[in-house]
Amino acid sequence: MPETQECRPLDVALVMFDFGPTGVVRNALRIAAAALASGLRTEIWVVQDSGTLRADAPAGVEVLALGAPVGTNYSRSDRARAAKATVPRLAELLELRRPSVLLSAGNHFHSFAAAAARRAKAPTRLLLRVSTGLLPRPEATLSPYRWMRFHHKRRKAERRHGGAARLIAVSQEIAQELRRETDATAEQIVVIPNGIDRAAIEQKAAQPFEHQWFEHGAPPVILGVGRIDKYKNFELLIAAFAKLRRERPLRLMILGEERNAWRHRLEALAEKLGVAGDVRFEGFQANPHAYFRRAAAYVCCSRYEGMSNAMLEAMANGCPVIATRTATGATELLDEGRVGPLAAPDAEALARAIGERLDAPRDSDRLQAQAARYDLSRTIAAYVDLLRDEAGKVSLPAPRKVGRAKALAA
Repeated sequence: MPETQECRPLDVALVMFDFGPTGVVRNALRIAAAALASGLRTEIWVVQDSGTLRADAPAGVEVLALGAPVGTNYSRSDRARAAKATVPRLAELLELRRPSVLLSAGNHFHSFAAAAARRAKAPTRLLLRVSTGLLPRPEATLSPYRWMRFHHKRRKAERRHGGAARLIAVSQEIAQELRRETDATAEQIVVIPNGIDRAAIEQKAAQPFEHQWFEHGAPPVILGVGRIDKYKNFELLIAAFAKLRRERPLRLMILGEERNAWRHRLEALAEKLGVAGDVRFEGFQANPHAYFRRAAAYVCCSRYEGMSNAMLEAMANGCPVIATRTATGATELLDEGRVGPLAAPDAEALARAIGERLDAPRDSDRLQAQAARYDLSRTIAAYVDLLRDEAGKVSLPAPRKVGRAKALAA
């Protein structure tokens, strides 16, 4: 854009941290592409313009970087500090670009988006896509520190939710939690579940694939999928696998990008439990569908979740699913345990649930029928309708002339 070109008001600015390979980013890119295709003027704003999924940013949607890069192997604390530092610039950009809607794509950025919206003198409608559940209430016997942390997190959630025009819950379970645990009104909350493109999954799953762990006669493979960090709780999966491995031949494969040296911790745990030779880390896989199609089962034991894209993809591939009840949205996807077992979040219970599921029929047709209820086209259409409706509620002043260099100046 030339420096003197008039900046028209935007319909939608979609904000997130970066283009890392997460469900939040994949869904955000789909929403941005659909918003643009529907005629909504759309931009993506990120703290750092980098990440594995950067190449998937839709053509025609401009990407604006808000802050200085912090690399790819950052911790959650690194991400929070970098995001907090962008609040003044984000507020300024809201005033300069004046989007009708600011959509924060995932929980990791909500507090900072809300802070910028409060600071900015702009009529922008703030929408928060609530992609994971709230911090669980601690047990009464736990330490005062845990209770202080709980109340601090809840106050932050209440403050950011209170300033939002709409809260988009990705599962009914999250919507119920918001109604029960916060001051959010029924008018604020809308449920738009995650969705999958079954035709694309079939096409990708059919691509040529060879791997020695999936050769005929090899031991069954359990899959864990997601970024390798504390909140995916792969240490619980490894502990449960180690118990089950004592009873039968079995292997565990984890697909996902490493964050903050967590892979080394997990490798050390597998070594300590005597199963290192049967645990393999495959890294991020752009096409995980061939793995799902051939695996004996997929396990989701996240400490926090919203509605797991990986779980939906496993089901769409006919792969048996086991989940812990801490993975918010799993109860809904697995139909209260009728489509796949829901286990308590401890190694013994999870190992028992995995073993029982492995001994049962694969039942791929039922899994695929359940996944078909979460069609991506309906999900994306719901987002476009919501964005169009919210943008139509804003009456913006005449556009100001501002150059892109000025808009992005530190």
